[in-house]
Amino acid sequence: MKRFEGCLFVSDMDATLLTSDHNISNENRQAIEYFISEGGRFTVATGRMVDAVGAYLDRLPLNAPAILHNGAKIFDFSDNSVIFEKFIEEDRKPAVRRVYNDMPELGLEIYSNEIIYVYKPCEETKRFLTRDYKVVYNMPDEVWSQPWIKLLLIGDTKEILDKYEPIYRREYDSGYCVRSGPLYLDIVAGGVSKGKSAKRIAEAVGCDKIIAIGDSENDVDMLSGADISFAVENAVSDARSAAMYSAPHHNKNAVAYAIQCLKEML
Repeated sequence: MKRFEGCLFVSDMDATLLTSDHNISNENRQAIEYFISEGGRFTVATGRMVDAVGAYLDRLPLNAPAILHNGAKIFDFSDNSVIFEKFIEEDRKPAVRRVYNDMPELGLEIYSNEIIYVYKPCEETKRFLTRDYKVVYNMPDEVWSQPWIKLLLIGDTKEILDKYEPIYRREYDSGYCVRSGPLYLDIVAGGVSKGKSAKRIAEAVGCDKIIAIGDSENDVDMLSGADISFAVENAVSDARSAAMYSAPHHNKNAVAYAIQCLKEML
């Protein structure tokens, strides 16, 4: 029996697996390849969409379905199939029109059918101008009747989003939402999360042990529910509290460090 048989390793991407310039270090890639060679299953859990993860597949070894949109979708890149998908509840959509009018400092992005619709622009929504993702900056009316996998509330600064997040939660939408970074509040369907999707994948691929690593609020339930979990040095306090172990900064090969630790643990 190989060292990591029965183990599913789930890694967050941004500010965990990826460096600040959005690359995967050779050390992390080689460690993942070793983990897989020893019988382990490796995948990612992210707020990103299909194309935003697919762009890394030439240098990111995956041998299990990926968790996208913070758990709202499980996608198998081996055959480009959707394993699981849950959309935002229809009765939550009207709140977005109110946010548009009442919170002028926020940007709004709607994710539907793997297309990003910029409902209200801000400086941060311009980040896609240098990327090849499917982005529509003038949202057509028919998007309101389409299924939404995710809604993103965006602040150009952390302080702006800090100001509006509690108001949104209290007065606009009591459904599930989670911070995925200093500038982003992700609104997704109730009952989904990275942690829940990790358990679905583990069952599907026959793994009885889940290992997780992450940095942000959207990783907390995944870290707390894993059998072994790591928070990177740059993680927010809630993620550090949820994890069992610490790992180096995401610019210092945190995933490779975690896999080295697993060699001693398992």
